[in-house]
Amino acid sequence: MPNTLKRALRRCITNVMVLFIVSCCFTPLSKAQTQSAKDEEVEVDVRGVKVRIPDLKLRDQNGNEVRFYSDLIKDKVIVLTFFYTSCTYLCSMQGKVFSELQTLLGDRLGKSVFLISVSTDPVKDSPQKLKAWGTRFNVKPGWTLVTGDLDEMNKLLVRFTGNKAGVEMHLPVTFVGNEKDGRWTSAVGTFGPQDILGAVNSVASVK
Repeated sequence: MPNTLKRALRRCITNVMVLFIVSCCFTPLSKAQTQSAKDEEVEVDVRGVKVRIPDLKLRDQNGNEVRFYSDLIKDKVIVLTFFYTSCTYLCSMQGKVFSELQTLLGDRLGKSVFLISVSTDPVKDSPQKLKAWGTRFNVKPGWTLVTGDLDEMNKLLVRFTGNKAGVEMHLPVTFVGNEKDGRWTSAVGTFGPQDILGAVNSVASVK
């Protein structure tokens, strides 16, 4: 990537974590805690606002089938971001941050806090490619990489990012949530592991 483009990206990506309620990114509904068989979405209560999270069938880096909501998010404190394995700049930065975040979380990883990285290039990102990418960043149990069929992934990606699958240049978005308590924050930009840990501790704490 040319240096001028890198500098432009750094200027447009904030390093200050501006947090906002995740309901801004979801479609409000009226009924609580119901699942739509047609849309395969689960309705949850986020600080009094009803929002839908897709409960789609995906594949993790080990080739196992997982449900996005039921298996990865329900009743958990999670950090969620998006990447693709052929990305050599922003996604690699995110991989390094998550790798360092694992160390900071220590025994909490996979027990009380879970990391989720969703591929935005499901056509090319097979579970095998996810696993190889994860090896570069020392992925540990508790950090799940997921991919899936193109149509299913588009439902998920549009809901969270507003964009369909693809490898166009993108600004990273991070969601930090405590699904059980309905406490979520999200921000666009690149952040250090300490910044994300602070957000995790914020949503995980009891007020």
